[in-house]
Amino acid sequence: MLAGGFVSGVLAMSSGMAVGALLATAGGGTLILSIIILHYFLGLRHSVLFGTSAAITTVNALTVYGVSRKTLSGALKPAVWFTLPGLIGMGMSRIIPHVVSTPMRLALLGFLMVVNTVMSIILSKNQRTIPAFHPKRLAVVGCAIGIIVGDFGGAGGFLALPSMLISGLPQNLAMGSSTLTVAGFSLIATVRDIFHADIDWSVVILYIIGAWAGLFIVVRYFRCRSFSKLLHKMVTVSILVAGLFLLQRHWLSLYMPSIAIYDGIKGGLLHEFTD
Repeated sequence: MLAGGFVSGVLAMSSGMAVGALLATAGGGTLILSIIILHYFLGLRHSVLFGTSAAITTVNALTVYGVSRKTLSGALKPAVWFTLPGLIGMGMSRIIPHVVSTPMRLALLGFLMVVNTVMSIILSKNQRTIPAFHPKRLAVVGCAIGIIVGDFGGAGGFLALPSMLISGLPQNLAMGSSTLTVAGFSLIATVRDIFHADIDWSVVILYIIGAWAGLFIVVRYFRCRSFSKLLHKMVTVSILVAGLFLLQRHWLSLYMPSIAIYDGIKGGLLHEFTD
């Protein structure tokens, strides 16, 4: 038992260190990888997966913003306009009665990761050179994303970046604002899960220690612009592959309900036009 706990601790710290190194070079987009690592590498059970991921994401997002705050000036105001309506959307999502299994949530998360990556690539290539800030548009989009995030906890916060780009925010502001938004969404999800004992704090602590160590080492000794660009492209591909992996592992969770909906619609139409 002690050996097993020691190995789990080493795995948590080493995987956190790897993610911390990625955060230092590729930014907050890598935060979504934590839920994949927690579930498939560290073997966290479904009951604590999303809560633990939310706690880790909150701390890491705030850390990334703290390290990069000098280059992310002006990001706070757009983040507030996006996040506050998003939190309202999260509350609305919790009021709506629905039952979504963990495999279906992971399948939907994989689908959203694929769409998010493709949209981010397309939108970043058409980014504005003149700053544009549309508060009302950010608020509407933020509320819509908050409704989606309500089902995924902090893991859904990665949708903030392309949503901000769609709303007209330049990429330099969207990067910093989305990091703060992710922190806000994850913090609320973490507070909610604390009361349900849905967080594995031993994993959270070790993972964050590893992430801080990895981030510090890269920022202090391996800061290289050309290497950062290459790693950013590698992370983008990794997120796309991770999304496809989740879809491949849990596609039946989406396929079976889709067939049921199709059969229901087909049966209703046949009944309507044959009777």
